[in-house]
Amino acid sequence: MAKMSGITTDNASNNRKAFADYTWIPCFGHNLHLSVNKAIDIDRVASCLSRIRKTVSGFSRSNKMSRLLKDKQKSLQLPPHKLIHDEPTRWGSTYDMVERFCEQQQAVSAILAEDRKKWHLMPRDTDMTTLEIVRDVLAPLSDFTDALSGERETTISSVLPLMWKIRACTEDEEGDRPLLLEMKHRIREDLEKRYNEHDLKMMLNISTFLDPRFKSTFVTMEEEVKRELLLKAETVMLPMEEQPEDSEDNRGGAAAAAAGKRKISDLKHLLCSITSEKKGADHSGTRQDSSTPTIPTDKLNGEITDYKLLTDISPAEDPLTWWSQHEVHLPMLARFAKQYLCIPASSCASERVFSTSGNICSPRRSRLTEEHLETLVFLAKNLNKAKELNKK
Repeated sequence: MAKMSGITTDNASNNRKAFADYTWIPCFGHNLHLSVNKAIDIDRVASCLSRIRKTVSGFSRSNKMSRLLKDKQKSLQLPPHKLIHDEPTRWGSTYDMVERFCEQQQAVSAILAEDRKKWHLMPRDTDMTTLEIVRDVLAPLSDFTDALSGERETTISSVLPLMWKIRACTEDEEGDRPLLLEMKHRIREDLEKRYNEHDLKMMLNISTFLDPRFKSTFVTMEEEVKRELLLKAETVMLPMEEQPEDSEDNRGGAAAAAAGKRKISDLKHLLCSITSEKKGADHSGTRQDSSTPTIPTDKLNGEITDYKLLTDISPAEDPLTWWSQHEVHLPMLARFAKQYLCIPASSCASERVFSTSGNICSPRRSRLTEEHLETLVFLAKNLNKAKELNKK
């Protein structure tokens, strides 16, 4: 636990108390889910969604209604999609349900109008207006949770860029309806409140600053970040001198080769658009040579100056690969980057491990020992990665 950089969990009070003495990071997906629920819990929205769920259930539970829906879709030349029922623990499913219902509303209303017994399931005009507002509010946020749920990318440094984008998406605009304004206010204010603690803001600002894709672009506490890193300069100097560089270079080369073969992920596409929107245009600089200071704080000060002058890399590139290539010139900052950028922004990865454990330790294999179960889970999560590395 002494070498642990941070712990990412959901916002349960027992988790916060258990890890009070450690660097605790709230799961971004859980925070966004809670903030969106604040908007969905508005009486007008909640009652509308309740009625729509009954309509969706009426179609999903009846083979006859499902068959009529397919026929009506063909006659109206609509996409042959089924209606979606949402899952309360995932706000994204609520958006999917609303978006799909708006798409199929014409076919659904035509079928219900032909059967007098089904008129109680007919969506009202006010319901459709409300659903369109809900869709417009949630659509820009629909990709954010999945974008930070990956395991192969640096995610903690992407929280501040996504927060900036969420604030931009929830800003008041001229002509917004009262319900639309209220939903935006609830999401924006609740999410800001969840990331308002000083220690958490400092950790997110340091992580974003140490990401060569962003540097100071989204950092709101740049001077405080610099002071915090300088305070830790003495503690990071000795471990850097003890570690050989060859192993890191080899890992950097392997990571670069893997990055070349992989396709650009959804998170990288999202960050490309956010960064270009924030900057307006890319800017670059050149590194200046300077004499090597002996005092750790002076050395770190020089590294920070040189780091800020280096050209920003594309959001589609891997920051860890960049640091493996620049570790020789920026050893202290590289050490900090390893410490902070390894922290996940979402607890989805650990939850996948729990799901894997549940699949392995089934009722028929309930007598597995703890050591055996741990070994099987490790193999299930890492065997394919080991095979990929052997091929290279």
